[in-house]
Amino acid sequence: MYPLLLLFYSSFARSQVPLVLTPEQLQTDFARFQTALQEAHPAPYRYTPKGTFDSLMVATRARLNRPMSQQEFYQVMTPLLVALRDGHIKWIVAGRDQHYPFHPDTLFPLKLYFLQDKAWVVGSYDTGTIPPGAEVGAINGQPMAAIIERLLAQGTFADGKTLNGKYEDLNHFFSGYYATFVGAPATFDLTYCYADTDTTVRIAPVTFEAIKKYEGTLRIVSQNARLSFEDSTKTALLTIRRFWTEGDEPSYKKFLAQAFREIETRKCTALILDLRDNEGGEEKYGIKLYRYLAQRPFRYYDRISVRQKKALSFPAYTPKLYRMLRGLVVKKQGDGYVFTAQRGLKIRKPERHAFAGKLYVLLNGGSFSVTTEFAARVHADRRGTFIGQETSGAYEGDNSGIFAITQLPHSKIDLGVPLFGFYMANLPADLEKGQGIRPDHPVIPSIEDVLMGRDPAMQYVRQLISNQ
Repeated sequence: MYPLLLLFYSSFARSQVPLVLTPEQLQTDFARFQTALQEAHPAPYRYTPKGTFDSLMVATRARLNRPMSQQEFYQVMTPLLVALRDGHIKWIVAGRDQHYPFHPDTLFPLKLYFLQDKAWVVGSYDTGTIPPGAEVGAINGQPMAAIIERLLAQGTFADGKTLNGKYEDLNHFFSGYYATFVGAPATFDLTYCYADTDTTVRIAPVTFEAIKKYEGTLRIVSQNARLSFEDSTKTALLTIRRFWTEGDEPSYKKFLAQAFREIETRKCTALILDLRDNEGGEEKYGIKLYRYLAQRPFRYYDRISVRQKKALSFPAYTPKLYRMLRGLVVKKQGDGYVFTAQRGLKIRKPERHAFAGKLYVLLNGGSFSVTTEFAARVHADRRGTFIGQETSGAYEGDNSGIFAITQLPHSKIDLGVPLFGFYMANLPADLEKGQGIRPDHPVIPSIEDVLMGRDPAMQYVRQLISNQ
C-alpha cells in the first residue's frame, strides 16, 4: 500500500517513444489499459457507476482517431484515471518523475499555496523577486481560479469525493501539473497583488533540477515515529509520518511497545496523534497502532476483494508474494472474489498497555491509504476526536495492497493497478458514499500561517486539552 511505487516502475526499461503515435498504436495502448482494469482492478465501479464509466471509455476510445504525441495521449487518458476515484492508481511516463513527466526545462518558477480558488506565492525556485505572500491573479492572462479548477479536474490523488489530496498535490507539484495540462511557454506573464498593489511581470521558467534542489533545501530529515510529552497537561504527542520503516530505523513494533509503556508510566490522560502528511504504508502498522488504542476487541476489515483468481492475460509485473498468495483467493457468493488471509479480517484484542485516556488525532489532505484506514477505525468506534482537514483517503476503504504494473507498448506509459479492495468493518450507518475522515474541529492553515511557520491545528488541539 506504499504511496510511491517507483521501485516497481524501475522493472521496465525506458525506450524511445515515437514523436507521433499513430491511431493504430493508440488503440493498441488503449486496449491494454482497458484489459488491465477489467482483469486486475478490484472495484472500478466503486464510486463511478458502471454505465457512466463505460460510456466514458467508449468516448475516450473514439477520440483516439488521429495521430497524437505521448503528452496528448496522456492528457486524453487521464480523465479515465480520475473517473476511477482511486487515489492509488498509478499513471507514470516511463523513466520520468511521476509529477513532472513533460517539459522538464520550462517549468513555472514559483512555489504556491492553494486554498479554494486562490493561490499565494510561498517561494521561488530561482532568484526571482516576487514577494512571498503575493496573491496570484493570473498566469499568461488566464485567471488563477480557472487554472485551479482545470487542474483539480486532472488530479488523481483522491479517493471517492475527497478534494484535499488534490490541493496537496498542487501545493507540492503545481509546476508539473501546469506544464502537463496547461502549457510550458518560454516565459510567464504573472499578475499578482501584494500590499494592495496589482503588478504584472514577465518571469522566466526553471528546470526540474532547480525545483529538486529547492525542495531538497526544505526537506527536514527527522525521525519517522517520535514521542514527546507535555507534562503540564499530562499529554503525550505521538507523531508518525509513514507506516513503514526504512534502512536501519528502529523496529516499529518495539517503538510502539516502548512508547505506550512510557505513556502508561507517566500516567498521561491525553494523547495527540499527529498523522498529517502520512500517505500510508503497510496495513499491519495501522492495525498494530490501533491495538494500543482500542478499548475492546475489534475487527479492522470487513472484507478484501480481488477481481479474479487466475493469472493476468497481459504482460505485467506483480510481486512474487502475490503470485504465491493467489491460492488464498476464494470465490464468494455472486460473481466476486475475496482474499482471506489478512490479520485485519480477524478479531483483534487490545494490547496489554493500551492507552485508555482521551485521544486527539490530527489529519489533513496528505493523510491517505493506511492512515485513512486507521482513522476510519478510530472514528467509527468513536475512540477519538479529530482536528484538521478531511483526508484524501475514503472512509469506507481503498484499493491498494499489491499492484500489477504494465507498460503500454507504444506510448511507454506505466499503469499501476491496485489488486486488493479493502473495506472497513462496522462503518456508521449515516456514512456518505465517497467521503473521507472529516474532522470534528476543522482547522485550515491560512497563508499567514504558512509563511510564519505556525501550526494552527496543533495550537487548537492544545487549547482544546487545556480547556477540559
